[in-house]
Amino acid sequence: MSAAKPDSRADKTNTKNPLLLTTISALSLVLLLLLMAYISQSFETLEDKLRFQPPNVNKINDDGSFDIEVTEGRTVYVPVYSHIYSAGGQPNLLEATLSIRNSDPDRSILIQSVRYYDSKGQLVEDYLKSSVDLGPLETTSFLIKKRDVRGGSGANFIVVWNAVEPVYEPIIEAVMIGTTDKHGVSFVSPGRALIQRQE
Repeated sequence: MSAAKPDSRADKTNTKNPLLLTTISALSLVLLLLLMAYISQSFETLEDKLRFQPPNVNKINDDGSFDIEVTEGRTVYVPVYSHIYSAGGQPNLLEATLSIRNSDPDRSILIQSVRYYDSKGQLVEDYLKSSVDLGPLETTSFLIKKRDVRGGSGANFIVVWNAVEPVYEPIIEAVMIGTTDKHGVSFVSPGRALIQRQE
């Protein structure tokens, strides 16, 4: 019986496989390194985009004042909602707070009038019997309780304020809060200065 001859094809495959595997491994490593470098650069770019930027602040003038519009008095209209509608017209009662904030750090303002009107424009309540002095950075508030629906969904406040000398304009807004279908609802309604058109 003659001995079996070794298969030359198997020998060629065995010698080529390690070389092929080494080449593939090297290419994979290079591709992996390139991918890691790209991802690292992408993260750096994203971090640069999200990096904290300090806010732009108003320049303080030589006299210590800011470049903000000043005024000596205004009449301000503030929309208020005693309720809003949902689920096909179901009313949801809201509690409203009118907030008047003197934003001037040095001067007082005088709140001359705070009047609450209903959806038809009829006066509901005059909150001030006399003017109120609001000191620098001081805040005052007026509350409309949740069960007070006299104003309706189109109610409003008319606030009249004045100052002896020019001041930074106060922040006047209404904050409404309530619950609807076991969920809370809250929003802010900013006041708008009433400026009469010139005919």
